[in-house]
Amino acid sequence: MSLSQDQMKLLEVSSKTKGNAGYAARSSIRHMHRAFELANSMPEISTFLAITAEEEASTALFLALINKKYNEAKKLNKRNHNHKAGVYPFLGLLGETLNITKHELPIEVTFSIPKDDQNEVLRTRMFLGSIDGEDMYSYPDPPLNLVSVETDGNPKDYLKGVRSVAQEKSINSIYKYITEIANIRNKMLYASDGAIPCVENINEMLQRHVGATLLIHMMYLFVVQHPKQNLVEECVSVFIQIQNKIEYK
Repeated sequence: MSLSQDQMKLLEVSSKTKGNAGYAARSSIRHMHRAFELANSMPEISTFLAITAEEEASTALFLALINKKYNEAKKLNKRNHNHKAGVYPFLGLLGETLNITKHELPIEVTFSIPKDDQNEVLRTRMFLGSIDGEDMYSYPDPPLNLVSVETDGNPKDYLKGVRSVAQEKSINSIYKYITEIANIRNKMLYASDGAIPCVENINEMLQRHVGATLLIHMMYLFVVQHPKQNLVEECVSVFIQIQNKIEYK
């Protein structure tokens, strides 16, 4: 598995961040590179390192949220594997709730800013159209300071939306789903009653966990490089509710 230029730029910028969150970000990147190095010779350890890279990226995100003083961020537990492993599946469900994964919300992520080739601040942009053959974009600032509403004008209920998407995917319990994902790391280290750990397709495992790691680094930069944002605030609240097994009535 190889990384694209954009992905390498993302990790390069993330590695330059400071403080306790920056250390976690760099640890994540180191684990990722070591996972690549051991992919062929020790696939189970490679998978474990890739999972650890994902969890360290989550730790960096948690610390950034706490440092930015998001209201419920202190409830995020960097020692809890359910919290750390739960970030990526939560982001996936959230993306579908916002219709980003279906490309109904025309948001792109970019370092490219007009007249600034050296930019290292991650932003979002929305395509507006073309004028005289030149593509035109708007750049929300900060990028995730969005307020989403339902068709009736009321604020969007993200918890309800995430649960709805989960049910469409036949995921009856989001919390149980996250717990099962968090337990994958243990299966890479310890024998079961009838077998020793075995990874049959290391490329598939790396694509899953390295992909997750990259997405979380992206969210980390959206938090650490910008002031507090409405969408992030709401998403932290929903994530905590899911972790606390609070069911939508």
